[in-house]
Amino acid sequence: MIRAKHSTFVVKFSNYYTKILVGFFFGKLKYTGHFEDKGLPILMIGNHFSFYDGFIQILLNLKVFKRRFNFMMLEKELRKNMLLTKIGACSIAKGKRSSLESLKYAVELLQDKENLFLFFPQGKIKSIYTREFIFEKGLLSYLLENAKNDFQLVFNINLIHYGTNLKPDIHVYYETQHINADTTAEDVESAFNRFAKACFTKLGAT
Repeated sequence: MIRAKHSTFVVKFSNYYTKILVGFFFGKLKYTGHFEDKGLPILMIGNHFSFYDGFIQILLNLKVFKRRFNFMMLEKELRKNMLLTKIGACSIAKGKRSSLESLKYAVELLQDKENLFLFFPQGKIKSIYTREFIFEKGLLSYLLENAKNDFQLVFNINLIHYGTNLKPDIHVYYETQHINADTTAEDVESAFNRFAKACFTKLGAT
């Protein structure tokens, strides 16, 4: 597997580039949510509908969570752009023996209170209009069963709203979830779907 190798310079440049990129293609970013920082590492679960997802979540982290950003992607894709390891990318090769090492690394990341670890539980890009989210439960189940310390679980749903302006707005919704030792991947999936439904309802009311 490939581990993240954060570079202060590359992270700062990436943050600057992200603000320029998102600002060029989109209008306003509208944040809706509440987060009480308990000084714990963060596991963030989000919907995955476009090339821009990671950029939007970088901005969410800069604005709200202020953690060291980490995310997991397929190893074959990461090998095409190893520079991403400098901003927090690590890899997983599904179906291969090394995937267990990736799972253990994810647990390791969640032992550091400075870290935010993002992953997309659907495993691949789905339509932004997806209303029912079906998780690939391998990573999530492993994290819930093997985490060595407390962490905060955060849901994130990003939706695009096309109004009367040239550029669409991005509505960034986030919510902290309460979990305990008995929480299962199925519990998280159900809660995420309830949260997503509420986000679509809010967007429809704007």
